Amino acid sequence: MAVQKISIWQKTPQLVMSALLIATVAVPLGCRPRDGVGNTDVKVLNYFRSDTYKSLDPPKQFDVASANIIANVYDPLLEYHYLKRPYELAPNLVEKMPELGADKLTYTFTLRKGIQFHDDPCFPDGKGRELTADDVIYSIKRFADVNVNPQSYPVLLQDRIKGLDAFREKTRQQKNIDYDKESVEGIKKIDAHTFQIVMSKPDPLTLMSFASEALAIVPKEAVDKYGDKLNHHAVGTGPFILADNPRRGVMVLKKNPNYHGTYPTEGEAEDKQKGLLASAGKKLPLVDEIRLPLIEESQPAMLQFRKGGLDWIGLDRNNFPNMAYKDDKGFHLKDEFAKKFELYWVESLSSSFIAINWKNQLLGKNKALRQALAYTINVPEFIDKMSNGRGTPLQTIVPIPIDGSQQSIKTNWYSHNLQKAKEKLKEAGYPDGKGLPPLVMLYGSTDSDTRQAYEFMRAQFAKAGINLKAEFFTFSEFLRRKEDGNFQLSGGGWRADYPDAENFYQLLYGPNQAPGPNAGSYKNAEFDRLYEQMRQMSPGPERNQIIEKMAAIVTEDVPVVLTSSPIAVGMHQKWLLNMKRNLMLGSQFKFLDIDTQAKSQGLR
Repeated sequence: MAVQKISIWQKTPQLVMSALLIATVAVPLGCRPRDGVGNTDVKVLNYFRSDTYKSLDPPKQFDVASANIIANVYDPLLEYHYLKRPYELAPNLVEKMPELGADKLTYTFTLRKGIQFHDDPCFPDGKGRELTADDVIYSIKRFADVNVNPQSYPVLLQDRIKGLDAFREKTRQQKNIDYDKESVEGIKKIDAHTFQIVMSKPDPLTLMSFASEALAIVPKEAVDKYGDKLNHHAVGTGPFILADNPRRGVMVLKKNPNYHGTYPTEGEAEDKQKGLLASAGKKLPLVDEIRLPLIEESQPAMLQFRKGGLDWIGLDRNNFPNMAYKDDKGFHLKDEFAKKFELYWVESLSSSFIAINWKNQLLGKNKALRQALAYTINVPEFIDKMSNGRGTPLQTIVPIPIDGSQQSIKTNWYSHNLQKAKEKLKEAGYPDGKGLPPLVMLYGSTDSDTRQAYEFMRAQFAKAGINLKAEFFTFSEFLRRKEDGNFQLSGGGWRADYPDAENFYQLLYGPNQAPGPNAGSYKNAEFDRLYEQMRQMSPGPERNQIIEKMAAIVTEDVPVVLTSSPIAVGMHQKWLLNMKRNLMLGSQFKFLDIDTQAKSQGLR
């Protein structure tokens, strides 16, 4: 969720333009046993981490690397159905989907009985206890506490629950508030397993917030015992238990034998034919263990995959032309690789863009200069050269699969036009770029992939007479710089917290300015008015008319320079079962299975 680097489990086409991949691997393709196979007694899923996480404490995480680990050891109240498309909310910790009362404001949640927290020393005798409504209420309050969560509250719960904003403001004035002594009007406990959420106003998007990893349930005992150590420890109810957590070594997740979930019994029409319902009704998770070594470079990761040491991987830029191709029907593996691996591809629920700091004196007050930047970049060429065509040029900030994108509204973003870029530069007061100081772009990585992305952009800007410089940071420092508003331009992107256009337009909502999700601190009164109107409406043609007006304002103001909606392309071993790429689930691992007999043979 949130302003994040694209990669955690794999580096597929990027949210952040700097997250491009390079790998050149030459591996013999003869028939031989693959490394890392041979044991049929234990189902081990071998995957990898391409980045270190920032925090494993749900309300404190604000990056994909953290969120996808949290999603496997903690549980939110709701989740997205594994197989159904478009993405559909489903019960997780609750018995059924919450019921909306006659007042159209009150949701009643009923927790499943018997759900246990993982065994942990924070509990008496180290035995995990049952999840209750008190845990949920505690976790919501802690999520709202500005001292715990300075960032993601505006994205998920601001203006949504009666009294919760006031509670957040109180935590701003008074640290270490006793949550038990501070009631919130819109959160009501009915009994040990039932509670109600009362919205400030009718809001069809509220339930989506409760499927976010950031709102996963954390027991008070764990917070009391571990405090900040929860950044590296985990006590949840999720499908896996954090067994070994070296910062840079092999992270190990062990199966939670007490997990409450089961594999779905229904999906789309073709899912049964593809074997995706063979595990219907089985207790989750289906594998015993997940091993996640830290492999930061794509070359050794691809080498491990082709040797059989990894079960699943994203297909990176340099390997793509050697192993796959694109035609009018989509993406395909070349014959020699199609015999060994399976390929998937899916439109991403993410958008890539360049964020512009509205508070910067040079850029924030010169619309013509911002428009010149938008005309300068050749996005189709960027997608072809840097991503093997794995993306679609954006016309709005909303990714292609989500209602309210360019698929469902009329919009017209800037196309590459150097003549118009130069005309806008002249209008901005910098004919042919004369007198324009260098513009500096922030990137959230220091690797060679990122530097190639910068070199492409630098060459593009130079053609219009714009001198582009770069500053390369670790991802943590990159986030800090953006939170502080200390930048001119920034490589940026957003992965859907929930699959709705509002989740992307809130990136430009004035009250969400930095250190919130509106990193560029853009503010336009008419845009804000339309956004507030739109967020209370259900999806449909009438709402899309409002979104269309918002898109037109963004096109005129250029608070961001839109680039691409990535397409995720990856491969998995033929012995990996139940694979259907779900971009709304960080916890997809719990649905996957291993054919141990096929894996044990491991022959090319």
